[in-house]
Amino acid sequence: MMERDWWDFGFGLQDAFPEARYYREPDPGNRKDDNVTTPEPPELPMVSHLLDTQVGPSSRVKMVFDPAWQPQCEKSTHVFPRHNSAGWRWDFSDPPAPSVTFRLGGGVYDEPVPHPSTGDITFYIEKNKENQDLAGRFFRILNKFATNKKNLVRVRVPSMEVTVPVGTKGAITTQWCGYHAIEWARQEPNRVLFYVRAGFGIRPTAEVKPFVPPPKPKAKTPREKTKA
Repeated sequence: MMERDWWDFGFGLQDAFPEARYYREPDPGNRKDDNVTTPEPPELPMVSHLLDTQVGPSSRVKMVFDPAWQPQCEKSTHVFPRHNSAGWRWDFSDPPAPSVTFRLGGGVYDEPVPHPSTGDITFYIEKNKENQDLAGRFFRILNKFATNKKNLVRVRVPSMEVTVPVGTKGAITTQWCGYHAIEWARQEPNRVLFYVRAGFGIRPTAEVKPFVPPPKPKAKTPREKTKA
């Protein structure tokens, strides 16, 4: 999903869940810097839109449905691999379920072909009908701004040879392509979504050779048995 997809999706979530709040996940503490080792815990401002957290590509954002919940933190000892030394950091509590963690993608790379960075969405729920219904509402909103099956094909990179359509029966994918991202890919024949180093990506079908399934083998006509 591109940045415009995240903005649109965020507005859709605002309308559906007006009490939900968002905050940027703090630095995990794998390095010694002022963000982690300040005498006072860093502030985690809670905002009402996914991108109001002012984060860049690949930043992690939490969505909290409980309007009364506030993050708690405590000091903990920690080993900093980059400095090969022990120290301490602030550890923050995770929000209670249901909650969502976003890793926002959208920044564009040029090599080996133009492709946006990949984000992800993880929904945490308790095993009860209320949480499951809420998760269903969430993903129905996502379906308004992205698709994981409509008019998309997997291609080889860099040849753009079609390998298989996306989201066919029995092959539903968890890779959701935002509609702005799809339009971005459509503008140039060498742009792909969800590029992987093995040499594959996803393209909208309008700009690639239509997928033609291989012909089914003809059924053999059984020969009549004759008695000798």
